[in-house]
Amino acid sequence: MRTANNPHTPAETQFATPDANKADLKWRITACLRDRLPGLRGDIHVTVIGSTAAIRGTVRSLQDKRLCLECCRRVPGVMRVVDDLIVE
Repeated sequence: MRTANNPHTPAETQFATPDANKADLKWRITACLRDRLPGLRGDIHVTVIGSTAAIRGTVRSLQDKRLCLECCRRVPGVMRVVDDLIVE
């Protein structure tokens, strides 16, 4: 990861806007949820503010809830996860 100012940061991320970073984090979390929980039913919403991801909605089981939270935690750039999931 390099730039002129920092040899360890890619140039494209040096000029990324906060909205672009927020959309990227949300996309990566959603992709992780689709990959890890292909049969996930329910209405799941992800909101990203800074490096905090809030996940809310309804899941079928405690296992689904744990997997959703794990997906959020594993995405690079997410420093905090707010759990607003409800188990049916």
